[in-house]
Amino acid sequence: MGPVEAVAVPKTDFSAFGSNDSLAVVVWNTDAGAGYLQELLRQELGLDCTGDTPRLKPGFSHFVLLIQEALRRSNEIPDTPDKLWVTPPPVKEQERPGRRLGASEVARECGLSYIYAAASRNGWQPRDGLREDKGNAIISTLPLSDFIVAELPFEAARRVVPMATVHGPNGDSLRLASVHLITTPPVWRTLKTGNSARLRQSLGLVDALALIEGERAGCSPEQVRSAECEVRSANSYPIATVIAGDLNTWSTRETALRHLVEYFPDSPPLLQQPTRGPFPTDHLLFRRGQGGATVLPHTYERIDKAYYSDHNPIVAFIKFTG
Repeated sequence: MGPVEAVAVPKTDFSAFGSNDSLAVVVWNTDAGAGYLQELLRQELGLDCTGDTPRLKPGFSHFVLLIQEALRRSNEIPDTPDKLWVTPPPVKEQERPGRRLGASEVARECGLSYIYAAASRNGWQPRDGLREDKGNAIISTLPLSDFIVAELPFEAARRVVPMATVHGPNGDSLRLASVHLITTPPVWRTLKTGNSARLRQSLGLVDALALIEGERAGCSPEQVRSAECEVRSANSYPIATVIAGDLNTWSTRETALRHLVEYFPDSPPLLQQPTRGPFPTDHLLFRRGQGGATVLPHTYERIDKAYYSDHNPIVAFIKFTG
C-alpha cells in the first residue's frame, strides 16, 4: 500500500465558522470507486468545485466527511506481484456518471483538508495506468490537526482508523474517527471467537482512544488502565469525540454496538433505518467530554440517496457551545 496522506489546512478560504454555526458530520462507505463522491459533496453539502475557487453555497454548513472504503489512485502505491491469493481483489463497481477519482484527489481538487490511510490494495493490476488501494479518510472544510492512525485487531482483513481534530469558533476541540469494522470473518474464526470479531475490534478502538487520552494526561502506556491515570485523564479536559462509520452491524442490538454506546454515552438514539440492504450497518457515536460540543437534537438521520454506493450516507449536526 501507499503512505498515509494528510493536508492540515484547506487550500480554499471557505467562509468563517461563526459561533452560531453548526458543523455537518457526514458518514459514508463509498464502496471504493463506486460511490459518486463529487455529487454527494455538491448535492448534500453544497460544495461547488466547478469554478476556479471552490465555495460553499449559501445556507450550507462547514462539514467533516468520514469515509470508509475510500479509493486512492496513485503510482506512489508500490508495485506488487501478480498473485491473486495475496492481494485483495478490486471492489466491483456499477457504472455511474462523472470521473472516477479517489477521495484524496477529490479533496485536493476541492481545496479541502484531509487524511487518508490505506487498509489494503484494491487489486494488483493498475487501472487507467494507476495502482489502487483502499482505506478510510476524513475530509473537511475546516483545518484538521492531531493526525492519528490506529490499526484495529486483525480479523480476516486489515482495518485502520484515521483520526483528526477540528476546532469550534471558541477553540473547543472535537476528535473524529472514521471506523470500518469487519464484515464476516471465516467460519473457523467465527466458531473460535463465538462471533465476537466486531466486539474485539470495537474494544480495540476504545483501548486506542484511552491510550491517546492517557498520553495527553501524561501517563505512560503501562499506566493507562490504572485508576490514577483514569483520574488524571478525567481532569485533563477530555476531548469531545465522534466515532462513526460502517460498523457492519446486523441490528442495533448487536453486542459490539451496545458496548460502544456505553463508552459514548452522549450518542444520539441509534438509527433503526437500514443503510446497506436490510441492515443498519452505519452509525455515529458521540462522547461530550468536558468540551462545549453537542449533537443537535433531531438532526441525526439517513440520507436516502446512495450515490451509486452500496451504503446510504448518514448525517448529524454538531454545535460548539463554548
